[in-house]
Amino acid sequence: MSIDRPESSNPPRLLFSVDGTRYEVIRKLGRRSNGEVMLARRRYAQGPAGSVLIKRLSRPVSEQQKQRLKEEVQLAYRLDHPGIAKVYQLVLHGGLPYVVMEHVEGRSLETVLSVAAMRQRPMSEAFVCHVVSEVADALHHAHTLADERGRPLGIVHRDVNPENIRVGSSGEVKLVDFGVAYSMLPGRESTTASVLRGDIAYASPERMRLEKVDHRSDLFSLGLVLLELLTGRHLFDLEDVELGAREAGPVSAALTEVQCEEPSWVPVAEMAARIARFGPEDVERAVQGISEPLRAVVHRALRREPAERYQSGLEMRDALREFLVVQGRSYGRPEAAREVLVAVKEAELLRESADVIEPDVFPEAPPRRSPH
Repeated sequence: MSIDRPESSNPPRLLFSVDGTRYEVIRKLGRRSNGEVMLARRRYAQGPAGSVLIKRLSRPVSEQQKQRLKEEVQLAYRLDHPGIAKVYQLVLHGGLPYVVMEHVEGRSLETVLSVAAMRQRPMSEAFVCHVVSEVADALHHAHTLADERGRPLGIVHRDVNPENIRVGSSGEVKLVDFGVAYSMLPGRESTTASVLRGDIAYASPERMRLEKVDHRSDLFSLGLVLLELLTGRHLFDLEDVELGAREAGPVSAALTEVQCEEPSWVPVAEMAARIARFGPEDVERAVQGISEPLRAVVHRALRREPAERYQSGLEMRDALREFLVVQGRSYGRPEAAREVLVAVKEAELLRESADVIEPDVFPEAPPRRSPH
């Protein structure tokens, strides 16, 4: 969830207390398909206060919804990786479930992309390699997680996109929101086949075909993020792909019944047609101007067939880190934090020329929606 605004001047209001710890709402941040998110202050009875995110979920009205809620929280508790934002607890208050989560102070990649567009220059290849390799490492942790008996949980995030990746104020990279993740936890309720959860602009071809997906679907989504960070453009924004989609003919009858839980800037059938049309030649057009080793990484990440992609987040992570080693670049959190700060300052001079996703990145500039 995007959070770049300074704290509200209005006094926080008490939301609820748990064992003497107060949770006070600072401001609402917006709605997602799986709940309304608020920035809050957590005040301990004895000790300092700190910021957290609180997601207020809809009252579960069916056993399936109750099971999904339990699954999301149980899954979140199991994820223990420095690149994954933590979920602290589930609180039932006034008959509604609230999920208390880590607040990552910083910028989402959605905002980073908008800032780069403002200054009319993408972030450096070193920045991109650092950020995406960190996400790949976090995904590898989730993808390989097993239960107490060593049985794979088969976790697939299913919503890897720029809004769900944050670069903290100290340069740390965090993957957030496993709220629409797939897993094989005991008692799991299946998602309705005709409902696509998450942002379909970053869906893999197999997801758009309504096929069963595995961890390699997340790596395709991350490949789209990688390409967009390197070039400033989404693969399926390209005119050649749009033209090809119009020539591709009607999509399968099943997709005419598909619905999305998240609003999309492109109708489902049209996005499905674009994904059905794209091939290596479209990727090659998109990566012109990128260093040759990174072009190879993008090509492999965006192969249509899962068997031709990276087979693990670890493999994709190592390919990106190898690029930095070969380039002789020492790049980590301090450099990432500094580069984002410089980009924001440069973009502030041109802030009227492009959209900013997260409100009050520049306090005097009114927020506008991005074409993403």
